Order: sequence, then C-alpha cells, then structure tokens
Amino acid sequence: MSYTVAGAIHMHSDYSHDGLDSLETLRDACIARNIRWVGMTDHAEDLDPDVFEEFKEHCADLSDDALTLIPGLEYRFAGFRGVHLFAVDLREWIQPRTFEDFFEQTRTTAGFTVLAHPVLCRYQVPPAVLDHIDGIEIWNTNYNTRYLADPRAIALYHEVHSRRPEVVATVGLDQHDSRNDRGVRTLIAESDLANPAEALKAGRFSTVGRSAAFDSRATISPSAMRQLRLKRSALDVVNKVHDRIMFALRRAGVDP
Repeated sequence: MSYTVAGAIHMHSDYSHDGLDSLETLRDACIARNIRWVGMTDHAEDLDPDVFEEFKEHCADLSDDALTLIPGLEYRFAGFRGVHLFAVDLREWIQPRTFEDFFEQTRTTAGFTVLAHPVLCRYQVPPAVLDHIDGIEIWNTNYNTRYLADPRAIALYHEVHSRRPEVVATVGLDQHDSRNDRGVRTLIAESDLANPAEALKAGRFSTVGRSAAFDSRATISPSAMRQLRLKRSALDVVNKVHDRIMFALRRAGVDP
C-alpha cells in the first residue's frame, strides 16, 4: 500500500495551558506544510465537559477537504509520574482516574490510544497500560529531539509487540508552538483520510522524519539499532553539556 497523505499526531492548541496556537493558527500552519490531518492531544486537566464540547465542535468547524482536526486529549494519572496516555478521535468527555477507567471508557468513545513519551516515566510502564494500549510512542520530537528516535522506547515497543502483535509504533510531534516545525510526518493512504484513527489503530501508516523512517511496527535491523543507540548516547551527552552551560550562564546573570 502506498502511504502518501501527510498528517501529525500529538499536537496541542491553546485549549492546553501550555499551547500557544489557536486552532485557527494551527490550521493555517498545517495547510502551509501540506499536513492533511492532525491527531489533537490537548491536556485533559485543562478542560471540562462543556469546554470539551466546544473544543470538539471547534475542530469540526475548522475541518474540511484541506485539513481534518481530530479531537483528542492527553491524560495524566495520580501516583504515576510521567505515565501519559492520549486518546485520539475522542467523541465523548471522559474523566478516568485509573488506567482501568481509561481503557474501559475509551473502548467505546475513542478511536485510538497511545502511551506518550515513555522516557518521562523512565520506561517503567504499569502492566495495566501495556496490556491494553493501542500504540506506543517510539519517538517524541519534543523529548527525544527531531533528529533521533528513542532506542529504549523502540525496545519497549518490541517487547510488547512480541506478545501483542496488534500494538503499533507511533511518532509524536508533541507540538505546542507551530512556529517550531520538527518535520516528522505520519503518512496514511488517501483512502484512509476519512478515518485516520482507524488507519492508525490498524497499522496502515508509516512515519518519515529528517533522519529516519519507520513502518508501523518499528522494523529496524540489529545493526541499525546499535547505531541508533550510539548516536542517541552521543546526542544525550551533547544535550547535557549544553544544559549545564545554559544553567551556568543564567546563574552568572547572562541572558543566553
């Protein structure tokens, strides 16, 4: 199957407290970049039932043949720092307190669920999540940078996929500011444009970035995985040095 229609997963608007873009601004930026569909993932804690209905209607009003904005929310869970789950194509307001609540409620209200940026929870993911999630984010361009995927997230995905072959591997922009285009796109077929979430769940997609491309099963050779680990380690060292320099400059009263 040929995947030619570009989209993006894991975007935030100003419905999130840390999102800088109105949906109108986001729409204009996406159209300019030939993005045809977006899986929105605004922070659930920033909405309530009424605002969610407004958000859902707002997405529908701005969707047309040029761009489809798919409503979705990202959820956090008390006692599980860094474990974030998002639901794409969320059709009804839900307010889960536990992982079990999340999966029971999204079973009939959402098209696709994803474990976001497992680096934040240091890859320690509760079995209740791994046993039910539809997808695992193997590359988050916010936390992993736009240049390299996350080898430990890929390894986690492969471990889960070995016992749950239906699980897919996604890449998320985690975009909060449309001025910063990290350049990664998720491609689906033109025939799946009517329901991108269904295509994602079924694994009918691929991902293309600045330095790498993945199919929906994160297929990678052992040698390529070794190279990715080495590059990731080197880039992490560079980032740590950069962070220390910036911290030292700020303490010295220098505005970098």
